[in-house]
Amino acid sequence: MKCKAFLIRTILLIYFTISQVNAIEIIRDTELEQYTEDIISILLKSENLEVDDINIFFVKSDQINAFVTGGKNIFINTETIIKANDYREYAAVLAHELAHIIGGHIFNTSIEISNLSNKALPIYLLGIIGMITGAADTGIAGVMVGQASISDSFTFYSRTQEASADQAAVKILCTNGIDGKYLIDFFNVLEKSHGPNNIEKTNYRSTHPLTQNRITWVNSSLENIDNCNFKSDKALEKRFELLKAKLHGFTHPHNETEAVYDSNNDIDLYATAVSSYFQGNHSRSIENMKLLIKKNPSNPFYKELLGEIYFANNEYDKAIKFQEEAIDEIEKVNDLYYMMMGNYLLTFENLVNSQEAINYLKKSIQLNSNNAYAWYLLSRAYAQAGAIPFANYATAERYFIVGERRLSYEFAIKALKDIEENSPEWYRSNDLVEILKEEIADR
Repeated sequence: MKCKAFLIRTILLIYFTISQVNAIEIIRDTELEQYTEDIISILLKSENLEVDDINIFFVKSDQINAFVTGGKNIFINTETIIKANDYREYAAVLAHELAHIIGGHIFNTSIEISNLSNKALPIYLLGIIGMITGAADTGIAGVMVGQASISDSFTFYSRTQEASADQAAVKILCTNGIDGKYLIDFFNVLEKSHGPNNIEKTNYRSTHPLTQNRITWVNSSLENIDNCNFKSDKALEKRFELLKAKLHGFTHPHNETEAVYDSNNDIDLYATAVSSYFQGNHSRSIENMKLLIKKNPSNPFYKELLGEIYFANNEYDKAIKFQEEAIDEIEKVNDLYYMMMGNYLLTFENLVNSQEAINYLKKSIQLNSNNAYAWYLLSRAYAQAGAIPFANYATAERYFIVGERRLSYEFAIKALKDIEENSPEWYRSNDLVEILKEEIADR
């Protein structure tokens, strides 16, 4: 029986049920992650910090918000990106959050964050439709801190920290060729989005000083910089508009997306393709994506989405074809692309495809060893290939990541009974047993 329920989507969701706050959704999307990393790389050119040092998480929310937590974690609400009028406004938000990290402000809120994290109880859902058990993606299980705070009411920064972060953000922007006045433009977007009737609503503004004060701080900083009047990067702006369109199609009602994106240009076709896909109108999505690929045959994100739609329609050969092309054409493959290919191959349930799936899933895990769903798929691939000891090992890794220590220990013991000695998996299974033995005994 093919596991059609385990549908891997372009955007991966992890739902968290949290005591005393609403459930929230953390999303993953390769296009979103790579674009954000590209902007952060620009902003960090003048800093002693690398983009790989930053963990970025995207929250599906209709509220504008962004914040940092300990361990160099940045959380960004999807509506923050959608409401930004220009990629430089989004860059300004990222610069502000980076300024908090560079300035060490997050350490001053460690007690509040610790209190919040104790209330977090995660339940995981991967895919728009398909449900799985116990999978935490991209190390979310290791960053429990901050999860209870993501429903738009984060710990209050002091006015001194906010002023410092705003001023430092201007310096980061101007030093790296982005006009600092776009931080002011974003403040204006923020002010308009809340409106006069939403003063009491808990949101980004309630955790920060008054917008007018912040504009004053930014203007003061700009006066001390000789020249910060840089032109827009047209390629970055086009990518940003496409990204906004995708997010709008995913997070907003279908009718609203249709009203906002009502032409046949690339951006509008992309938005309505995504929205129609989630609406269940796959034929329209396929038609739109084919038009986009014809115009831009080297865009990997178009092909990845088209492959995903074909997968949803049980056209597995076409799904694999377009996912292979996406992997070949993307500048930097991340763990999601390899993981999705592995999942597609598993639907055939034969030895050749299972072994190929194993190769892709191993690549995914090499890039992100904390991707618990990739470990789950790898265990399935090993089982389909008849390599039960290795399936037990992969299951032990998966349970270790999601915090199921006893199950991890039990599967590591099972793996050691039959797994080939002195193999990497044998050594790692031994490590897991040693790590967990004392903990299990204590419990």
